[in-house]
Amino acid sequence: MLQVSKFVISRREVTTPPLPILPLPSSSQLKWQERELIMFLHFGVNTFTDSEWGTGHENPAIFNPVGLNASQWVDVAAEAGFSLMILTAKHHDGFCLWPSKYTDHSVASSPWKNGRGDVVQELVIAARAHEGIDVGLYLSPWDRHDKRYGHDLQYNEYYLAQLQELLNK
Repeated sequence: MLQVSKFVISRREVTTPPLPILPLPSSSQLKWQERELIMFLHFGVNTFTDSEWGTGHENPAIFNPVGLNASQWVDVAAEAGFSLMILTAKHHDGFCLWPSKYTDHSVASSPWKNGRGDVVQELVIAARAHEGIDVGLYLSPWDRHDKRYGHDLQYNEYYLAQLQELLNK
C-alpha cells in the first residue's frame, strides 16, 4: 500500500519594512545623537571675577588658575559618564584660553605659567590620554573686547584667523 504524506505549508504574510526616510545621518551625526551626556565647561576670567557676564575689559592678570588640573576634569567627566567635554575657548568677553597671536586678551597676558599656559591644549592632551572622552571647542562669535566687532569685514577676518589658529593647535 502506498502512503502519501501531506505537508501543509502555511503562508504568513510578511510585511516589507519601510524604506528609510532620507537623508540618513552620517556616522558622526549618529554618534552625536547616541551620546548620553555632554559636559560644557565654562571657564575663564569670569571664574575669577565671580560674574556671569564679562565686559571684555577684564584685566588678564586676574586669570591665574594655579591649581588647574585638566586630567582631573577628564577623570571626573569619565566617572560621571560623559563622552564629550566642550570647552568655551573664548566667550563673549573675548578672553582666549589659548595664547592667541591675534589679541592681548588671552592667557598669554596672564601670570598663569608666566604667560605660557594653554588651557585648550591641556584639556586636549588630558582627553587624548583617556579613552572614551572627546573634546569640543566653543569660540564665541561675539567679542566685547575687540574693537573690530560690528565691522563685518574686519571682524570676520579676525574671527576666521582665530578659528584657524584654534583648530590648527
